[in-house]
Amino acid sequence: MRILLVLPLALAVASCSARDSAVAEDGRERLVGLRADDLRLCAGVPNLTASSAGGEFWTYDRTPPASGVSAPVPVIGGSLSVAAGSTCRVTFQLVDGRVTRIGYSAESALPLSQNAACAPVVQGCLGMVDRGTVRRE
Repeated sequence: MRILLVLPLALAVASCSARDSAVAEDGRERLVGLRADDLRLCAGVPNLTASSAGGEFWTYDRTPPASGVSAPVPVIGGSLSVAAGSTCRVTFQLVDGRVTRIGYSAESALPLSQNAACAPVVQGCLGMVDRGTVRRE
């Protein structure tokens, strides 16, 4: 009976994670060209910054709250907890004050949702690009 209750919730969590992963991948392409001031406006102040011959690097670390169901599901030899916990590090490379590349380093407990935890970092920026509040060039 518990499995019948937990299975739809687990599928919903997996679906949301897959959607968030797609948002992160969309951001990797659509935010190239964003000005440094606009990036700071939509993503906030980075956790880390560094400079090299390749440009500036702004890094954002995010650990969103775990989502999912933590009800134990009985299986042979114990139980299984269904939850989606993940962390993400997003690094923006900026050259001449504009985003040139975006890299993700993420961990996920769910398959097919590798970069899902990165979505909150880029989601606000994507919304501002869509509304024309900020522009890529």
